[in-house]
Formats: sequence, structure tokens, C-alpha cells
Amino acid sequence: MPDMSSMPPMLAYTIRSIIQPQADVRPWIRIGQGPSAQLLTPNQPVNDSYWIVIMDANKPATKVQEWVVPGQNNTTVPSNLDQYMSNPAYLFAVVTQSLPNGQVPQGAFYDYLAAHGAGRELQKLEQISSHTQMGYGLFTYVSYILTGQCGATGNVAYERSSFTDRALLLMSLMPLPNGQPPYTICDSYTFVTR
Repeated sequence: MPDMSSMPPMLAYTIRSIIQPQADVRPWIRIGQGPSAQLLTPNQPVNDSYWIVIMDANKPATKVQEWVVPGQNNTTVPSNLDQYMSNPAYLFAVVTQSLPNGQVPQGAFYDYLAAHGAGRELQKLEQISSHTQMGYGLFTYVSYILTGQCGATGNVAYERSSFTDRALLLMSLMPLPNGQPPYTICDSYTFVTR
């Protein structure tokens, strides 16, 4: 079993969603650590939306494509999304911005996210937003993050949700054993000791 010192250097991979509408506050993805870390945000952030971003697995801080989907379109899979989601050369993230609880994914969009790794965290939000379970309006906004490797459905993905605060997901991006790209998402923390 290899020890941590024999592993190639990883990049910190942190994603934050937004729960409450605020001016000049947007969801973000931070890749790397220290002064060399790079920040990705939506080009045109909008409250009550899903930010779907595709990143290059060889250069993860490079946005290949993004969609900012209004929350009211919570049943529709964005057009052209599957051409990226089916290609293992990419990483993806779905991050909400001030999403009302009545606009969590439904129908085809829910099924699509579930096929790409959404599970218990999204199911929790579905139950909270259900009129029959909690009563509409108990929690006004929800926060959700889903990220994973693109490619065949069933790949490992990671998710976080909250109905009280911003969701925050902390992972790492791991290169091949020789330290070269492509990167994959790793359930580990990366930090610099001082």
C-alpha cells in the first residue's frame, strides 16, 4: 500500500454554491492552493439558477463550456450538454445559485443528474421541497453541488446539499501516477503545510 508521500501532487478542488440572493455574490470553483489557485465563476451569474460547467480534465481550471439555467427550467436537460457529459476528457459541476426550494430538479433533469451520480443529497432536497412532506415554504432556498468525471453514466460523482447554508464541497484533483494529466476527482483534502 503506497503512503501519501509516494502519491503525485494533487490540486485542491473546492466548490461553493449560494443559498441566499445577494448582490455581487456568485457560486465558484477554486482549483489549486495558495497564490497559484485559480477561481472559476459563471460569466453571467443569475439568482435562481443552476450553473453547469464543463472543465478540461487535462487543465481543470479551463472552462470548456457553461450553462446558467434558470431555476424554472428544472425539468429540462440543457441542449448540447450530453456531448460533453458523455466524454471522459472532461470534468463537470452543477452548482446552484439562490435556488428556491420549489425549483429542485424534476422529471428529465432529475433523471439525468441521477444517471450522472446524484443521489442522497439531491433526494434530501426533493423531500424538503415536496409539498406533502414538509409543507411549501418551510425552507425558502436550497443549495446543491454535484461534480464528477464525465463519460459513461455510473461514474463516481460527489454531491453536497443544504437547506440552511451555502453548500461547500472540498475534494482534490489527482493526476496519473506519473504526475501528469488527465486529472480525476479524489475524495481527499489537499493543503500546504507550513
